[in-house]
Amino acid sequence: MNEMPLRHPVGIPWFTSDDYDAFRLLVPQRSWHATFDHWEIAATKVLDQQRRAGVIVFKVEVQSGAFALWCLNTGREADRQALSVYASEFAHRLLASNDND
Repeated sequence: MNEMPLRHPVGIPWFTSDDYDAFRLLVPQRSWHATFDHWEIAATKVLDQQRRAGVIVFKVEVQSGAFALWCLNTGREADRQALSVYASEFAHRLLASNDND
């Protein structure tokens, strides 16, 4: 039987310039770049590397208020791990909706 390989998308949290500092305060233990511009350059490189490696990767635009509410509703601490899970769950939903189109 030929089975399709499982696709595991990766969601990269994608911040906006006007919300970047709010995230730095919300998730202080994460390693942050000094400025949004520095972060965006580094994040774009990671995104490009992942795509070149064949990883299904999505930019997941996150908003600090929505993320904080999600943490509250799911009983999670607003930390690096929660941010990764949040972006990953969104990426899985995006992939599923693309597969259903």
